Amino acid sequence: MKRVFILNGGMAYFQMFKEMGYEIADTLANVDLVCFTGGEDVSPHLYGQHKHPTTYNSERRDEQETNYFAKALYNKIPMVGICRGAQFLNVMCGGEMYQDVGKHAVHQGHELIDVKTEQRIHVSSTHHQMMKPGRDSVLVAYAELKGFREWYDGDDLKADISDKDIEVVAYPKSKVLCFQPHPEFNAVGYEGMRKYFSELLEELVAT
Repeated sequence: MKRVFILNGGMAYFQMFKEMGYEIADTLANVDLVCFTGGEDVSPHLYGQHKHPTTYNSERRDEQETNYFAKALYNKIPMVGICRGAQFLNVMCGGEMYQDVGKHAVHQGHELIDVKTEQRIHVSSTHHQMMKPGRDSVLVAYAELKGFREWYDGDDLKADISDKDIEVVAYPKSKVLCFQPHPEFNAVGYEGMRKYFSELLEELVAT
């Protein structure tokens, strides 16, 4: 049975991984996967930007999770991030963040599009920030919401309308998957999201 270590996640994460055939581990020892979960924004100093007025971060959590990231990377353990966890891993792998985006924090969710298959999957929308992938990233899935987005370029606050909303990114060299929606949400209409997440995860752990 595969084993997963879950950082700062509640029962919904534990239940999801159990249903996917994972044993929940208490430490990093002998695990097949480390999962970084949802929560506060990633601290902007980690990717060299000023703090946007809408950004709410926890430097204490970032420090803790940075240590776990370094240990998992050193030991070549695959890592997956969900929502804030995806954004954190994106930053750790050299990416940045759009610190405020529109049309993503909506109750009814939205569709993402898989790059390889062009499959459309209904997913959750609970975030107000969006990944700005780094150099070694591979785009896995995106949305076409065309909402506003704001970020810093040095001292300058920039703004535009997105043409492609980044939802799922992989960093193959680091064995990292960044999944911005919430596959642990167990509600009618999100079954496809859970299945899609599980398929991507199996591919990540198998490589």
